[in-house]
Amino acid sequence: MEEEEAGAGEDAGSQLMCRIERPLYDEAFLRTQLLHRRENTTTFRQRLAEKFRCTSSKAKAVALTFLPFLTWLPSYPVKQYLFSDVVSGLSTAVVQLPQGLAYAMLAAVPPVYGLYSSFYPVVLYAFFGTSRHVSVGTFAVISLMIGGVSVREAPDAMFFVPSANSSSNSSEFDRDACENRRVQVAVVLTTLVGIIQFVFGLLRFGFVAIYLTEPLVRGFTTAAAVHVVVSQLKYLLGVKTKRFSGPLSVLFSVGAVFSRNHSH
Repeated sequence: MEEEEAGAGEDAGSQLMCRIERPLYDEAFLRTQLLHRRENTTTFRQRLAEKFRCTSSKAKAVALTFLPFLTWLPSYPVKQYLFSDVVSGLSTAVVQLPQGLAYAMLAAVPPVYGLYSSFYPVVLYAFFGTSRHVSVGTFAVISLMIGGVSVREAPDAMFFVPSANSSSNSSEFDRDACENRRVQVAVVLTTLVGIIQFVFGLLRFGFVAIYLTEPLVRGFTTAAAVHVVVSQLKYLLGVKTKRFSGPLSVLFSVGAVFSRNHSH
């Protein structure tokens, strides 16, 4: 019996005891200390001078803000991550090749420009991006919007020229001129959008995204899927129809595809 009591005493003594001490706050302390607003004795001129004072620490912080690769590139573990990063990059590139070609068709430009738009944004974002989880590159909705503007500014009717090999009043479609003009429209449009996004980035305008509600994002995603499916119906059914843009373009596209398919 005495041995059991001695063993129980040893077990109790071997247990670790944790003691936490916290200060006790009352309402008077919170009012006088935490809620008390300190008087600011500095003038507006002094605060402005402090804000625009150029120091080495501020210059470094600004450089790291606009060039974020300077924070991770010096400490990048080459031996540990380089091989796996190369393999994942090659795997993504294999998937991105046909995807870029398809998005170029949505944008109404030659397929090779889909490869350009799949390569350069990723390379630039690797140096200037701040998120490790953002998927950068071509996007179906953006391609459709660019294609709508390109078709509207350079419709097929602008590029029918009189046929040189026929004595009649027949005309033929100048595909090269049409593609070149649509590429110019797409380049100008994307350049303007890039300038606007760059200005928004300087102004830290990304906070607007927190006001986009979930129903709005879901509706936008669903509508984008509908537009993509309708735009590919003519290729799926093997019919040739003109491209529609503007309001109710989805209904016009569906009507043209099924009317042409029914006539065949």
